[in-house]
Amino acid sequence: MAVDIGEMLDRLLTEGAHRFDDAHDCRMTMIPLGEVTVPTGRIVACDPLIHPGETPPFTVTAPPGRYPLRAWVAVVHPAGSMLAADPPATAPGPATTRPGGNDAGGAGRLAGLPIEADRRTAALQLVVRDEPVATWEPAVPAGPGPSILDEDGFATYPADSGTGALADERALAGLRTWSYARVEQTYLPEPGPPALSALDAVTDPATGANVVAVATGDGDGGYATFIGRTASGKVATFVTDFRVI
Repeated sequence: MAVDIGEMLDRLLTEGAHRFDDAHDCRMTMIPLGEVTVPTGRIVACDPLIHPGETPPFTVTAPPGRYPLRAWVAVVHPAGSMLAADPPATAPGPATTRPGGNDAGGAGRLAGLPIEADRRTAALQLVVRDEPVATWEPAVPAGPGPSILDEDGFATYPADSGTGALADERALAGLRTWSYARVEQTYLPEPGPPALSALDAVTDPATGANVVAVATGDGDGGYATFIGRTASGKVATFVTDFRVI
């Protein structure tokens, strides 16, 4: 049975969307992560700490510019635990510490909720045009790289450090020139970060291109990216699904 991409992504990209099963209640909320500078328009989804500069960009490009980056977070509670209040529509921007962790404080804190079982980044979205999406399509890499096909036939990238990014090809090429010590100091500092933090650094000073790293919601694994288009066929967004729901 073919996967309905639109139905799948509607579960991820709707503020306040509520899902539940016998074990969990889950509600989605969006956290803005600042902007990504895109000097070439060639967008790459990858694990920036393991494969920077190795993963090819997608065949579909975006106009050069600066675009908002959003994390869609699944706020998970034990089954039968109703949410005390709707999550806020916004939250503080990127932190300057490593993504991941379960600390309830700091950037990305979701106030007004009962004690949670978990919070996980379910999707990463780069917004090229903040317009309704009329159609969705799988994002296809333009060349060979570390990607593999998942069980639904979508191209995925390997997240071997449990980290993901949507960035310009130029930004990731710049990151590839960094020493491991610099990557560790910038993206893997100690002590650990607040929960669901994102870490943003300029990796190509000539263009200002940056890489924002987030924790992948399902940890290590392979993750597919999808492209949304407006009714006129223009690229509206790139979305990586971290297979949380």
